[in-house]
Amino acid sequence: MHEYSVVAELVEALLPQLEGHAGEVTAVFLKKGDLRILSERALKNAFEIVAQGTRLERATLEIESIPTRVACQNCSYEGPAETLDDDGLHFAVPILACPECGDRVEIRAGRELSVERVSLRAAVEEGV
Repeated sequence: MHEYSVVAELVEALLPQLEGHAGEVTAVFLKKGDLRILSERALKNAFEIVAQGTRLERATLEIESIPTRVACQNCSYEGPAETLDDDGLHFAVPILACPECGDRVEIRAGRELSVERVSLRAAVEEGV
């Protein structure tokens, strides 16, 4: 499962960044472009498994999907890519051709895969 290795790398990179920050990690917010063929459900399941025994154990993985945007040099179209929706594929596949003239396009968005932010709950001191 590709999602598992992606999440393992994400957790490995994120944990050192949390050192020196007090509080409980409640959520990790991830931006995922539509061109990243990764199942959101599989990413969340992998996160639950990989995060066990770490500061991220009680956190949720929140995923924001970034639609594919393209630009055409030929006709100056800039906007969303058309998609091929096929029930057999279980997801929409972006068509990387200009929706206006059919020419080649430059991808402007949709390849992202990054942690946008991490939510921390402040630690509460007992007995105060």
